[in-house]
Amino acid sequence: MNTSRASIRRNNQLRLLRLRYLILILSVVLILGGTVTASEVQGGLGTVAATEVDFHAADGSNIHATLQKPVYATASAPLPGVVVIHGVIQSKEWLMAFGIEIARRGFVVLTIDANGHGDSDAGTGSGAAALTYLAALSYVNSSALGIIGHSMGGGIAWSAIQTSGITVNAFVVVGSGVSAANATYPRNLLVEVGQFDSLSSYPRNLTLLNTAFGVTNVQPGITYGDFNAGTARKIVIARTNHLFETIDPVIISESVEWMKDSLKGGAEDSHWLPKTDLIYTYWLFGGFVGLLGAMLSIFPILAILFDIPSFAILKHQPSSEYAASTKSYLGLGLVYGAIGLGTFFPLLAIGSLLELVLPSPGDFGLAVSTWILGSALIALLVLHLLRNRAKPGFAIKALASIDGGNEGAVRRFMRTLLVALGVVAWLYAWTALVDLGLALDIRCFLPGLNLLTPSRALIFPLFSGVFFIYFLVDGMWLMGILRTGSGGSWKLTQAKWTLKAMFIKCILYFAVIATEYGVGLATGMPILGGLLGFSLLFFYAFVPYFAMSTVITAWGYRLTSHYYLGAMLNALLFAWVLAAALPL
Repeated sequence: MNTSRASIRRNNQLRLLRLRYLILILSVVLILGGTVTASEVQGGLGTVAATEVDFHAADGSNIHATLQKPVYATASAPLPGVVVIHGVIQSKEWLMAFGIEIARRGFVVLTIDANGHGDSDAGTGSGAAALTYLAALSYVNSSALGIIGHSMGGGIAWSAIQTSGITVNAFVVVGSGVSAANATYPRNLLVEVGQFDSLSSYPRNLTLLNTAFGVTNVQPGITYGDFNAGTARKIVIARTNHLFETIDPVIISESVEWMKDSLKGGAEDSHWLPKTDLIYTYWLFGGFVGLLGAMLSIFPILAILFDIPSFAILKHQPSSEYAASTKSYLGLGLVYGAIGLGTFFPLLAIGSLLELVLPSPGDFGLAVSTWILGSALIALLVLHLLRNRAKPGFAIKALASIDGGNEGAVRRFMRTLLVALGVVAWLYAWTALVDLGLALDIRCFLPGLNLLTPSRALIFPLFSGVFFIYFLVDGMWLMGILRTGSGGSWKLTQAKWTLKAMFIKCILYFAVIATEYGVGLATGMPILGGLLGFSLLFFYAFVPYFAMSTVITAWGYRLTSHYYLGAMLNALLFAWVLAAALPL
């Protein structure tokens, strides 16, 4: 009997061992397959050489960029050049769709990280420096240059043509203003905007373009003026919002056509492709697959680390004594969701005011941290007030315990931290490999995993502490007072816990997104204008990231029976993303 049980146990262990390595192999295949696909698309399916370059602005700040050079561009046969500049809290990857589609049609494209964004230093002059750098390349026709700027990038583009002394013959602004324009300046102006862009009034008041276009009764989709004279003018209104303007197919295709008409005299040469022949969506898909593989790899890596004797001591099966009823799960879950959503605007406003008087770890860093930390403390207070609604054992002291073995709490805490750091080191190694080998980040559209510059690495620990508190409280709610009963088997229980936690965590944010976008599509109007409407765009990132965080929270709890592993790992990942994304 004992021999039979031991044999069954060994067989089960072997199956689990094979499973974790199979999932790890699958994860690596997804990372490589996705990123290689994205790299091929970024390289125009073999027609473009994409490399990362650095140069300096007039103030000495380093500017980082992706240079996409068609393989047939030479000093004896130079091609037109285009500079592409992103908006605030973004980086060059946000506008890579422009780079991909323009470069594969016979243009040299330089897509930059603006000052203080991505891998570029804080400072000024990134747009002018980009124009200067591009114009000096031997295989670029310096008399046929264009520039594209989205949102803040539009303002940088204006500054670039005003200060660089370089003539630009195609000027495209996306979701940005043209108050400095008249009928002849800048040359060949294309205005593109989402129909329900919360930061723009153009879709609803075209008279604002009268001066820039030199005509009255401006109509969308009509080209005014003359390309040869540099007076061409056009506005394109796409059915989208401010965030998705950078990947909207109408905006991308119209930008491609505008560059041809402005910089190639409208000629459809041997390198030309129809403006509707777009492949950038495969770049997005490849990035998504690569990021999915990276996130999936977390779980077999955790399992492998927990096989090491030094970390195996952390493993502890959670108690199944407590199970929230359906009524409690829904009722208290909505309370928890309402705390995060309801505190967003007030705490963000308080944090923004604090940034006026206190040093901030990056622009918007104090504002975001105020919301994250403030909402966590409020949720902790509410959890304390609700302690009598749950069964015994839900005192804050019990929830915050890291016990589960004979080892002291401090040593278990440090062991847990080492596990979390090991997982992040694994992901960072892959990020470095993809960046250095393929000139890519591991991302789709929203920010993903990219290397940290030294200045960004310095603010990473600050965000880590804030997010640790947030996700520790988050675990107390999702895997504590909101944890539902067993689903039967280990797998079913884990799936049940994860999906229910994900639903409660994300449903209210998803409802805001659906309302914001749905109202925009239905009415052509933003649900909120100005900075309030712009702030809603953060929710598009919250939903996928919070969904992923709940998977990690549930998995960490199942492995250790406490909330620290999930909190630490989520804190490190979120701090990494935020430190890389916020402007310096």
